[in-house]
Amino acid sequence: MTMLLLGAALLAAVGCSSASSSGASSAAGSTQPASSATSASPAAAPTGSAVASNEIGVTATQIHVAFIADVDTPVAPGLFQKSVNAVDAWAKIVNANGGLAGRQVVVDFCDSKLDPNATTNCVIKACQNDFAMITQADELTDISDIDGCKNSAGDAVGLPNLAAIAFPPLTCDKDTYTISGQATYCATASDNPQTYTVNIGDSRYYTSHFSGLHGLWVYNGDVPTVRILSVPGFQAGSNLGIGKDGQGFYASSGEAPQSAMTPFVQVMKESGSTFGYDGSTLANNVLLRKEAQLQGLSSVKVWGCNSVCYDPNYITQGGSAVNGTYALLNNLPYLSEYQDNPALAALVKQVGSVSDLDNDSIDAYVEALLFQDAVQQAAASGTLSRQSLFTALNGEHAFNAGGIIGATDVGAHTVSPCIVMAQVVNGAWVRAYPSKPDTFDCSSANVVQIKMNLSQ
Repeated sequence: MTMLLLGAALLAAVGCSSASSSGASSAAGSTQPASSATSASPAAAPTGSAVASNEIGVTATQIHVAFIADVDTPVAPGLFQKSVNAVDAWAKIVNANGGLAGRQVVVDFCDSKLDPNATTNCVIKACQNDFAMITQADELTDISDIDGCKNSAGDAVGLPNLAAIAFPPLTCDKDTYTISGQATYCATASDNPQTYTVNIGDSRYYTSHFSGLHGLWVYNGDVPTVRILSVPGFQAGSNLGIGKDGQGFYASSGEAPQSAMTPFVQVMKESGSTFGYDGSTLANNVLLRKEAQLQGLSSVKVWGCNSVCYDPNYITQGGSAVNGTYALLNNLPYLSEYQDNPALAALVKQVGSVSDLDNDSIDAYVEALLFQDAVQQAAASGTLSRQSLFTALNGEHAFNAGGIIGATDVGAHTVSPCIVMAQVVNGAWVRAYPSKPDTFDCSSANVVQIKMNLSQ
């Protein structure tokens, strides 16, 4: 089963981050700054004095956190290696500035290898050796080892999991925290229909700038639960006014060849489509655009994607065929704005260059900053334990990762209204909307609820 950079795509597809208000306005909603005022990277901020602890993964001088990620995989060698480098860079930044809760951070990396057994073994190892874990593992679907993890007292309090990728049932796990929560779906997963809260900010942008949109949406078909995370947003966009051509929503494998794109393009040609969205994988989107170019499809006004396409490799692979593509982001467009944000600037300096990052590694870095912030809050309470870390995570109602994302209610597992749109212009990714750097569009109208029966 291949998921090939699917995680980042889903994070963008199901929700974006919010920010503090500036009072300015824009065509599609409020334009808000990425952060109120951050003079230094949060990873380099004061981290507090040591608090006594006898918890697993915490010693008098060290605090251990596991990072579980798919790297050595047969279908995509080095898949999340840049994420490993980013989390390692985070730890080095923290340690160079006094450590965390009076201790040096030790990242225990475990390669989950896109393999369920390897993933399970990594979780078990983390339970035995680490205070908490950060995960970017596509095959992490068995939550029993997370929820049943025992603390140093032998109580099954669970293992705090800060997940850069989360498919159901993981996205609904009580011990898992993500930037794009699915609280309404999780609360109604057994109902018929289920209730989904989705961000339609990109669809609002498209319909406010282009008239008469109709076409199709493509999502990754390698993982059955991707449909649950993707289709509600597509339907909400259709309800907003983007018409469906053919069956409207199509699944496509991340391993599909260009010939598999031919039926999609034929539907679009026959319908005179003006809209096409492919958030399956970077490669899948590129192949769709190349097939459209090959067949002379010229009626499309909007080609859309999500953060999976926001990568220099997208332009390298796609060339002129991908010019004009839009991408919905849930974080600042790091390629062009990393120097403006201290947290991103510190990361780029530590890893070497902005080309050593991708959107997956930014997601992992954000989760590391969430861990850091929650540990600081737990330590401030006077108790450093897994239970106090859970309490701190549940209280994270305005986390912004130093302005990389907006103020996000991680503790309530909610979808935030904020968006940034990027576009390929003359062979480079540039900010398209809001036009002002370091801002998000955070209109409350970007988030809607929709009822569909997808999980029965």
